[in-house]
Amino acid sequence: MPVKIIWLLALLLCGFSLAMALAASPEPLAQTSHVVIGTLKELDLPKMNGKITTDLGQTVSFTIKSPDLFKGLSVGERIAVRLDDHGQVVKVMETTIPELLAPEQ
Repeated sequence: MPVKIIWLLALLLCGFSLAMALAASPEPLAQTSHVVIGTLKELDLPKMNGKITTDLGQTVSFTIKSPDLFKGLSVGERIAVRLDDHGQVVKVMETTIPELLAPEQ
């Protein structure tokens, strides 16, 4: 009887170890990303890169994974892009300048 219990415990431990090994992934589960909002200053689809100038005057360079993301956009438009850790565009959103309420007099 004790041999059966030891055998059962060994199987359970091996199963648990195997489950943990399969659950572990060599790739990170989630990449961090950030959004950049500004004016599209350069767009070079053949070279797969571009630049945005933010409202604070900073120039942010990016690379393009898919030219389809920029379909219908042109230099000078105000856009928001989501960049991954490597500076590649994940998502493009057109944006407008927010309307500000006139100050009360």
